[in-house]
Amino acid sequence: MLDKLKQFKLLIVLFLFLLAIPLYFTYNHFQQSSVLKEAFEKNERIEVLHRLTASEKYASDIRKAGYVVPPDGAIRLDGGIDSIEIKGDIDFKISHPGRNGVTAYFEIEIDGKITSALYELDKNFDITSSTYFQINEKNINERVNISQSEEERLLKIVQKELEDFMEKMYQTLYG
Repeated sequence: MLDKLKQFKLLIVLFLFLLAIPLYFTYNHFQQSSVLKEAFEKNERIEVLHRLTASEKYASDIRKAGYVVPPDGAIRLDGGIDSIEIKGDIDFKISHPGRNGVTAYFEIEIDGKITSALYELDKNFDITSSTYFQINEKNINERVNISQSEEERLLKIVQKELEDFMEKMYQTLYG
């Protein structure tokens, strides 16, 4: 009789232990999701981008929203999503965000030449630095300048597309 009681107690402890494992992972998932939702609601753009790109967890949601990310195998290999391609008035890619900002890369045509643009954007998606390159006649990538008004026009387009991305991701995740 005493052995059966010990076995019963052992089974209860084992059952509770096995129940605790999925509960822990469920709690952890809920906690991460609530932190992301809170970042969305506080309009902490860089934190949102960081959480979205930190792993493959949100890759299918990003794809479902209509954006392009690398295949899941590449994401696992890289340890996160290295870039998100946003198609719109300007097709561009944003990189996995850094501590204080994110990089946007795109190509446009200026004066009949393909110009590569690289924007470093802060938490408000304002430019902290910008660089423009064109390939010259000698096939060398050289830095070029564009007018302030053209840069402002391009920035507004990039900002609008990023804001649309943020809104669409919120709707996809919590809609």
